[in-house]
Amino acid sequence: MTKDTTVGLSVHDVARMIRRDFDRRAREEGLTRARWQVLWHLARHEGVHQAALAEILDVAPISLTRQLERLEQEGLVERRADAADRRRRRLYLTDAATPALWRLRELAAMTRERAFAGLSSEQIDGFREVLEAMRANLCDRPDQGGGQ
Repeated sequence: MTKDTTVGLSVHDVARMIRRDFDRRAREEGLTRARWQVLWHLARHEGVHQAALAEILDVAPISLTRQLERLEQEGLVERRADAADRRRRRLYLTDAATPALWRLRELAAMTRERAFAGLSSEQIDGFREVLEAMRANLCDRPDQGGGQ
């Protein structure tokens, strides 16, 4: 079987274009990438500590701290003490974040609709399976698999 050397570039280009489309939509709602990524990942990993969230987001902890401070001031995020380790703070979304998350889901659906226009359900399912297999092949640790 011939290996296509452009697959990685194509995956990167499409991912970048999807992010760009979503970013444009989110910006129109007043949400920067840094803001929506924190909210989105917190919704998926609520109760995570700050260092782990920084790793998930692949950002410097200090950058995340500043973003969390802003979101906390706006009442969208709260930091709670970790019962097992007083030095750690666990992160939780507040009820005030719910409307923003619903809007993010709507924007994501619009971007998916645009990206998948003209593709059949079978093509989309096949593509998803290929990406999941590639992710499994490249996963360094078992806990990195499908969570991101």
